[in-house]
Amino acid sequence: MINFTGISKPNNKFAEKFTSQMKHTNHLSTKSYFINRFGKLSTSFMFYQMQDIAWEHAAKLGFGYDNLKEDEQFWVLSRLLVKIDRRPVWGEDFSLETWSRGTDGFYGYRDFNFVDKKGEYIIRATSSWLVLNANTKRIVRLTNFGNFPNYEESVFGENSAKVPSPDSNESLHFTPVLFNEIDINQHFNSGRYLERIIDSYPFAFHEKNELAEFEVNFMKEGLPTDKLAVKMQELQPNKHLCSVVRESDGADLIRARLVWRKR
Repeated sequence: MINFTGISKPNNKFAEKFTSQMKHTNHLSTKSYFINRFGKLSTSFMFYQMQDIAWEHAAKLGFGYDNLKEDEQFWVLSRLLVKIDRRPVWGEDFSLETWSRGTDGFYGYRDFNFVDKKGEYIIRATSSWLVLNANTKRIVRLTNFGNFPNYEESVFGENSAKVPSPDSNESLHFTPVLFNEIDINQHFNSGRYLERIIDSYPFAFHEKNELAEFEVNFMKEGLPTDKLAVKMQELQPNKHLCSVVRESDGADLIRARLVWRKR
């Protein structure tokens, strides 16, 4: 998906939309449809909540989906690192806070904290985003935007890293993309990749293990006509590499590093 050979120049109108960084907070309750079979916030809804508040905050700052669409540009999530101390349980109130912490030129960085009623951070995440030109798919260089927040350290003191492709000779089972897996941009929904990976593990594994950390690289766009499969490599009993592979060209659309802990 990402082509660093072509860099688009920013639109001056877009540059004026950036303001100084600020935190944005949503106060949430763990609804019944947010939880997994263990009564805790599911990984996919954890992701969707981060995605929603990111779009919401970007819109408040003046560079959300509709703003960028006017300039034929759009945000894409490139990398994500999430560390889970514990998950909110069914009915638990918590807060989700996010802020934009600047750019190194190509990437715009955004961090997240899930905070419980005691004020403790229970889930932390850092993410890396790109702005692309909708027509050329070229990257729009963020350092050229006026008033874009300055680069600051993340919640982890580092950014999400490059995830290698899993090495596996296991036969792959490809299945078609489903209607509900396609987003408003007519691409495979980012959160659905995580669901496919999580669902590729058997019930018996989930009964004994829960996801404690995951790092994801979004590589290419999935389309409605694709057939996809999950590839997995076990680095250690609790550390795995996974990817969602497209049948037509064998490309990894997403790569993920997963760290599990015993329940």
